[in-house]
Amino acid sequence: MDNLIIALGRTGQSSGTEAILEKIGQLNSKSEFSHYRAVAMAAESLGDARAAKPLADLLETKGVSGHDFVEIKDVRGRTPASRVDTTTRNNSLRELILARALYRCGDHKGVGEKILKRYARDLRGHYSRHAAAVLAEKHGSIRK
Repeated sequence: MDNLIIALGRTGQSSGTEAILEKIGQLNSKSEFSHYRAVAMAAESLGDARAAKPLADLLETKGVSGHDFVEIKDVRGRTPASRVDTTTRNNSLRELILARALYRCGDHKGVGEKILKRYARDLRGHYSRHAAAVLAEKHGSIRK
């Protein structure tokens, strides 16, 4: 299903937006990471403004946002003890890719920009650089 959703977005045809919006509406904080990735990639590929509010609503769902690490206490308190636990990474990536898609779809009420600005300050450099690069696109600092 995820591959089909991604393919819908890559067609570039807005006729696929309804199916993507339907899938967004089915997600919750317990949904598989791959489903979030698929809808984010598809919505972002289309850039359809109709996806902005559903993406913002999804990001405002309890447990989906707030996974940035901007204080050392975040790192100390939320980093799993196990070196093979990917929960922290998946939660952050889920939030970041949804925020990026939202930002590129028109950013309903500035939710995506707000999240990207938090991640631009993230202590984990790869998240910080990515968020800063996405934000810079709007200002013409980076070429697509």
